[in-house]
Amino acid sequence: MNNFVIENTKSTPYVELRLENFNLLFRGESYPENAYSFYEPICEIIDDYFENFESLTVDVQLSYINTSSIKSLIILFDKLNSNYKNGKEVTVNWYYDEDNGFDYDMGQDFKMDVDVPFNFISISNEE
Repeated sequence: MNNFVIENTKSTPYVELRLENFNLLFRGESYPENAYSFYEPICEIIDDYFENFESLTVDVQLSYINTSSIKSLIILFDKLNSNYKNGKEVTVNWYYDEDNGFDYDMGQDFKMDVDVPFNFISISNEE
């Protein structure tokens, strides 16, 4: 298994799986024309990842997520949750902009549906 990168576009986020850090990063905006086809390979990578590794930290820095991306991310978070329930160490760091209530509220919505630990980190605290 190798590191995995998807470069961002106007409508898709930057995605990077860094094996040496046990980290999966999403950064940017997510409103692809076909969210399922964008997120499907990422879900497959997660399946492969947990066959080889015991822990994963997911950093989510998405300033905008459209409805179809939300549905695809629900599938992804379900996979993370299943692995967490099966004894894998999974943590989500949800980054949000305090000036944009959407960011924080969206993270809270995802958190409610899973058992995976969520850390909410203000982007303004990062600077």
